[in-house]
Amino acid sequence: MHDGGILYGVVPKAIWQTVTPADEQNRVPLAMNCLLARNGSHVVLIDAGHGDKLSPLDRKSHSLEPGWPLLTDLARLGVAPEEVDVVVLSHLHWDHAGGATTRINGEVTATFPSASYYVQQQEWQDANSNSLELSGGYHENDYLPLASEGRLMLVNGSQEIVPGVRAILTGGHTRGHQAIEISSGREGIVFLGDVAPTAAHIRRMWCTSYDLDLPQSRRVKSELFGHAADQGHWVVWNHDRHNPISRIERHPRREFVPVEVQENL
Repeated sequence: MHDGGILYGVVPKAIWQTVTPADEQNRVPLAMNCLLARNGSHVVLIDAGHGDKLSPLDRKSHSLEPGWPLLTDLARLGVAPEEVDVVVLSHLHWDHAGGATTRINGEVTATFPSASYYVQQQEWQDANSNSLELSGGYHENDYLPLASEGRLMLVNGSQEIVPGVRAILTGGHTRGHQAIEISSGREGIVFLGDVAPTAAHIRRMWCTSYDLDLPQSRRVKSELFGHAADQGHWVVWNHDRHNPISRIERHPRREFVPVEVQENL
């Protein structure tokens, strides 16, 4: 659960609550959808959710589900943490990078012990800057152990991570935020991260209050949506609890609309 005013930014509540009704505390239900891709060479995880290091009070304040849903879902797919060899983090906020590390016998260590973790260089610098204006979303235990264990791989701009997996520097939400495109033949899927956390954010002006650079968020959404629409790619709405994945089509009046929405996967 999260405050609807923060999630929808400048959009008036009278409008956004018709899309996602809020509870008595003005909160709306959210998910932390991650993406798994496998081929004969790599097991790639995109984002890692909140993990297991939050205090009981923090878990209660965010109305988190019991346990660690990401590891439960991976186990259901027959994937052990040791099998994941690539983790790409859209950015380092706690709800995307918290699961990158775990606490074992009092020590914080990489959750996926065989993996290299890919983060934008700008994101890494900002997360470690100790700037007051950037604090709050970053928790050092989520990412510093990756560097000390030699698992951190810094990405500089848009580039291929492994064959078929490409990081796209977007900025907007954070200066080092990245989307991730996975392609195989003519098929593709784009993980949008927090540039467009839910399908409702397909509207250009609908951005979160956390976005550091609103004009850039609006620009890059048009670019990503146009690319996905023209290529026929799927997109992942990483915080959408009801519509985690869809395709996108251009629309003569609304710019873009989600189509072929896959509900409650």
